[in-house]
Amino acid sequence: MKKTIVLMMMAIFTLTSCHFMEGFKGNAIKDGFVYIPRGSSFDQVMDSLAPFLKDVNQFRSYAEEADYPTTIKSGKYKINSDDSNGAIIDRLQGGEEVETKLTIKNHPTLYHLAGAVSKQIDADSTQLIKAVMDWAHEKDSTLNEETVKQFFIPETYFVYWSITPEKFMQRMDKEYNKVWTDARKQKAADLGFTPLEVVTLASIVQLESSDNKEEQQMVAKAYMNRLEKDMRLEADPTSIYAYKLENGFDQNVQRVYKKWTFSSNAYNTYRNKGLPPAPICLPNLGAVDAVLSPASHDYIYFCADPDRPGFHSFTNNYSEHLQNAAKYRAWVKANNIR
Repeated sequence: MKKTIVLMMMAIFTLTSCHFMEGFKGNAIKDGFVYIPRGSSFDQVMDSLAPFLKDVNQFRSYAEEADYPTTIKSGKYKINSDDSNGAIIDRLQGGEEVETKLTIKNHPTLYHLAGAVSKQIDADSTQLIKAVMDWAHEKDSTLNEETVKQFFIPETYFVYWSITPEKFMQRMDKEYNKVWTDARKQKAADLGFTPLEVVTLASIVQLESSDNKEEQQMVAKAYMNRLEKDMRLEADPTSIYAYKLENGFDQNVQRVYKKWTFSSNAYNTYRNKGLPPAPICLPNLGAVDAVLSPASHDYIYFCADPDRPGFHSFTNNYSEHLQNAAKYRAWVKANNIR
């Protein structure tokens, strides 16, 4: 009887020792990242880990002994080529995610934004749009899918891949509040603009000019001069946006056709006075600051300068402006831009 008990204890010790030793054996074969979506099963995690493991069955056994199948945490995890089973499991069970870059660009609509963000975190575009609009309606019932765009600042942020759509929106709100300091709010008020109006004009400036600070300030002031004189902005980017709203955004538009300028769409500033209802893209902070601190001039006419891409020729002389426009049209025709 004693001999049987001793043998059983030795067997248990041997099994325990083997499991213990498996935890220290190097089992990873390459560096990389494993993405574990929310709601993943143990088998799905194993499928993701398999390419990184020398002995998949050994890892599976160790993970099951460590009760990992009931403690799965979503996220992006680093795998090192010299990792042991124990090191990998400790990292996964501890939820030791690595941060990932989330880049927001000059997206034209909330749908484009959500589509781009969904490719960078563990959330689909539908979930993101719902989270954004739920947040918007709680913040201000007058916000809609167009005006809510003012709260997104193009930049590269560091977040966890497992961030939920709700926390993503909370992060964007936090970043917005960092940008809209009391100083910026005061500048907007001094100009007679709301933050939404600043961002809306900045979105036009963003698409109208290069990222050159001085050029953006020049363009911003020219538009502001038109507003002060109760003139139409007649901004090409707004006409293009109106056209795409009506005909789809999957078109590569490089120029404005005259017939587009007759559209009654609220975003077409060739027909409607004042600013459009909302931003036509997500403008960079530089464009926002160009509106808040515009250049000092009284020009109301400007036209793209074909000799300096991204820059413009400014004037108050209408005849000179027509000459500049004719030069630009000739360049467009010569380069077969449609």
